[in-house]
Amino acid sequence: MDLLTPPKLDLERLAELQRRIAKAVIAEDRFGRIERVAGCDVSGDDEAWAACVVLDYRTLDVVEKRVERVRLRFPYIPTFLAFRELEGLLSVAGKVKADLFMVGAHGIAHPRRAGLASHLGVVMDSPTIGVAKSLICGRAELPANRRGAYTLVVDGKEVIGAAVRTVAGVKPVYVSAGHRVSLKTAIEVVLRTSSGYRLPEPLRIAHMAAASASRS
Repeated sequence: MDLLTPPKLDLERLAELQRRIAKAVIAEDRFGRIERVAGCDVSGDDEAWAACVVLDYRTLDVVEKRVERVRLRFPYIPTFLAFRELEGLLSVAGKVKADLFMVGAHGIAHPRRAGLASHLGVVMDSPTIGVAKSLICGRAELPANRRGAYTLVVDGKEVIGAAVRTVAGVKPVYVSAGHRVSLKTAIEVVLRTSSGYRLPEPLRIAHMAAASASRS
């Protein structure tokens, strides 16, 4: 099955493909030094904009940006977001130089352990982290109301992610390994790149870039 042109609404076949992606995921650190971190986001309806913004990991300065108009050919169906947005993300992420990619979606914190961040990581064979605003499976206690606090997201007996407080007094984000990154490192990277907002800077700036292009 072609990942980028899936059979529409054949959810059983798509779920099987997700399970195959999940088997290919490596949820441990398999990368070298992190110098450039990218954030990836898509904004819009069927006609949308995809953005990939690369930041210097030390200074959080923007060093590269790609924003492109994309067509989303698959409908929005919860837990099947990869089949809607992956092609658009690949069109921008594949054109930048980054050591690690953040995606505004889940990684393995997914019913079949294969969210959009995991799909992108496996297809590109690149380290990826999922950062989402809400859970689609599993449960987690709210972390303490201080920056850096986190609690684990558990589904059954399996740890699949973490609820991470990036700013005191603000709702946590839900972080999970996408591919070639451990949960511990994913949490560290999200906190290292957060700067006073709920979303880490790579994702926040990518979201603004995509949303701005979509509005205009």
